[in-house]
Amino acid sequence: MSFMLSTIVWSVAILFILLSVQAAAGDLNNGLRWGLGARDTAKDPTIFQGRANRTVANHIEGMMLYVPLALVAHLMGLDNGLIVKGGWLYIIARAIYPFTYWTGIPVIRTLVWFASIIGTGMIFFQIVTAGGA
Repeated sequence: MSFMLSTIVWSVAILFILLSVQAAAGDLNNGLRWGLGARDTAKDPTIFQGRANRTVANHIEGMMLYVPLALVAHLMGLDNGLIVKGGWLYIIARAIYPFTYWTGIPVIRTLVWFASIIGTGMIFFQIVTAGGA
């Protein structure tokens, strides 16, 4: 498996963990009966539950930018240093981001989020300069 495909798999693994935390936060707030039921009514989300929900949404948004670019880079056979560094930067930042958001660390959270955007941008830059756009 290529490095770019591996980063997509790891991004999905991170999403799976985030969805599990989100589900657990909802069940802790609303009770297991609610979690196993139709979930028609729910309590107002706790601070952590709200952060867990927003972290999932943020990760999906990041994947919507990253995954297509990673696939294009893979299909173009791009695996140079900048592509690999961009992929690592994206994955590491996406793995750290939830902890900074869940714990409410404002400035570090934004810097970590921006690092993932820079990683995505590095891949975009390589695709464009390689004649892919």
